[in-house]
Amino acid sequence: MAPDGRILCQLRDDKPGIRFPGYWSASPGGHVEPDEQPRDTVVRELFEEFEARVTNLRALITLTETGQDLLGIYHAFSADLDVPVSEIRCHEGQRADFFDPQEALRLRLHPVSKKILLEFLRREKDIR
Repeated sequence: MAPDGRILCQLRDDKPGIRFPGYWSASPGGHVEPDEQPRDTVVRELFEEFEARVTNLRALITLTETGQDLLGIYHAFSADLDVPVSEIRCHEGQRADFFDPQEALRLRLHPVSKKILLEFLRREKDIR
């Protein structure tokens, strides 16, 4: 999350072989490598994909999806961005941008990403 509360979102590639091409993801990430913990994965993936460093990493939700296009276990975290927004670089996907959380909900979101964002918003509301 950026200091102003906006969320980093990524526009997925629109090419053959990509699931949900052209959808936005409010939960950029990747696969857990052998002998790697999900917390380490998110830190590594954010740096590889965006040159983003984060602090205050908090477990948000773990989802198990059984649908053919979504099959997998998804570990979601929230974190605070530890670099200026201007230093974020998009190395994967079509582009990356920051959105107000409610604005992000109006994007064409990957289905799992939408579930994660809704849980994030629910928890943020409970904190206030």
